[in-house]
Amino acid sequence: MSVPDVIPMQTLSRMPLATIDSIVSARLGSARVKGNAQPAVFNRQIAMYLAKQVCGWSTTAIGKFYNGRHHTTVPWALKRIGCLRTIDPRIDGLLSSLAEEIRSRERKRDHGHRLGTAVERQLFPFRLDDESLDALADRVTERLHSRGIVAMRSR
Repeated sequence: MSVPDVIPMQTLSRMPLATIDSIVSARLGSARVKGNAQPAVFNRQIAMYLAKQVCGWSTTAIGKFYNGRHHTTVPWALKRIGCLRTIDPRIDGLLSSLAEEIRSRERKRDHGHRLGTAVERQLFPFRLDDESLDALADRVTERLHSRGIVAMRSR
């Protein structure tokens, strides 16, 4: 068993969920389908695990991306895949390989999108697109809700 492939959020801009899904789908088959038929469920759980553990997406954002699934479906997937990873070296190897592919694609993406001038780097220290801002807002809202400060509302 290896150490989970977790990357601190401060080191990466967030890989889009669609890209994570395409990486998993290319290797395993479709993950973003309606219903709960195998192997799509397993593929989706793998993609959810990577989106959360490697890229730090919120459970709410992941659930929404996968056909509006409830955010509690995601922790179930994380638990299941985490358990499988500890007992099956093939799953551990698959996850490590997919995580490395995500990191590799992220490095290529970051390399191609570097801001050119010192002024640009000062003005835009964080590359936050709409998807990243939505995910951040979801995380802040979840934290406030967990502390009883704000009631959750749907968009």
